[in-house]
Amino acid sequence: MVSKKKPNRIPPGYGVHRNAIGPEDLPRDVHLFVPATLVEQLELEALERERLACEEAIRARTAADAAYKARRLAEEERIKAENAAKPPATPARSTLTPFQAAQALTVPEELPPAPPGTVAVFEWEAARERFHSLKNAPASGDKDVVARDLRHFAKAMADGPWRAVARPIAWREHLEQLALDMPNFAPVVDAVRRAFALADLTGRPPVLPPLLLLGAPGVGKTHFTHRLAQTLQTTIHRQAFDNPQSNSGLRGSERHWGNTAVGALWELIVLGTKANPVVLLDEIDKGEQGGNNYRPVDALLTLLEPVTASKVKDMSVDFEFDASHVIYVATANDARRISAPVRSRFLEFFIEEPDIDGRLALAHSIFQATLEHLVPVESVRVEFARPTDLQICRLAWLTPRQIRMACERALGAAAYEGRRHFEDSDFDVPAVAGAATSPKPKGCGGDGDEISVFVVRS
Repeated sequence: MVSKKKPNRIPPGYGVHRNAIGPEDLPRDVHLFVPATLVEQLELEALERERLACEEAIRARTAADAAYKARRLAEEERIKAENAAKPPATPARSTLTPFQAAQALTVPEELPPAPPGTVAVFEWEAARERFHSLKNAPASGDKDVVARDLRHFAKAMADGPWRAVARPIAWREHLEQLALDMPNFAPVVDAVRRAFALADLTGRPPVLPPLLLLGAPGVGKTHFTHRLAQTLQTTIHRQAFDNPQSNSGLRGSERHWGNTAVGALWELIVLGTKANPVVLLDEIDKGEQGGNNYRPVDALLTLLEPVTASKVKDMSVDFEFDASHVIYVATANDARRISAPVRSRFLEFFIEEPDIDGRLALAHSIFQATLEHLVPVESVRVEFARPTDLQICRLAWLTPRQIRMACERALGAAAYEGRRHFEDSDFDVPAVAGAATSPKPKGCGGDGDEISVFVVRS
């Protein structure tokens, strides 16, 4: 008995069974009157069919996933096999020798425009002619030297003959701070101020005469020169005169030498970025006498005159360039050991021993410079506390070199122990033979306290 509508009354002995699947000739989703004894059996059979259908669907999906993974693995294995069959790719190697690579270099054909605040430090056309002659008909048979010259000219000419003139916008404030930090050098700072003020008035590069700093060891002459270069935002080169090779160090060695090398001025100006670097002529009084009666300082006569310095020739490259904007600062302990012709070219300053205020300012300045050098990251540097007044006072009675070493030691001790403050013992200078005790200076401890300061004599 089939009914499309649910009956209002079920016949006795029968039950209602909802038919979801069945013979094709029976409609779907109908209600059947079946004997009551078969209702439960039919419902169990329906649940079983649903369970089997779900399991079949799961098996089909699992089989499809396995087939997909198998295809992927097969494809990966095929690619690996193909790659393994290929010969290994050899890295590209240049077959050019250094000389051939240098021969392939080029330079601009036209003179690049001059950026603001720059000057020409060599003649453009002369450099172009020299570059092309090196490529086409080099005068030297030494291929290494020719390749070096080609690389140097290609680098020097990439942006033209122009080099920046270091002249900070806030040079007045910077020089004022330098004079406060190192008051015994205030007259030297005044000379620099006058030169830069005149440059601002005329719109021309600053013209600073060579400076000669005289004074006893330990007054801070070398430290001041480094601070000056930092203040003027230019590069610095130290040329020591305690050896007979000072001339070749600045202007290069003779081209015919087997180990010929360019000079520091060529590196600083032609290959560098500044037309007016600072050149520290350290201990110039020790360069008066070399071997075979040769005096290294005599080589400075050409460099210290602006007219002749505008056409300086590097002995190794054999090419002229303009070194007239260089800021020369010489240091000496005994001016009597400097010949009159050399000495007459300098503006002399005798640097006095700093007073207590000057020593304290110098100690703080060297500590700050050491901190900036050893801890270049500002976010880390600002975490360090300033040394106490007592610690600065202890540093003040050391030489600048000893102050720097003590500050390096203190920073290392604080970093090692995870501190950002300094203990008094951090600044202790290890005792050496010849150590002596300085007079007990007053005014460093406050309220008239006296402090024993141990100074290591250099």
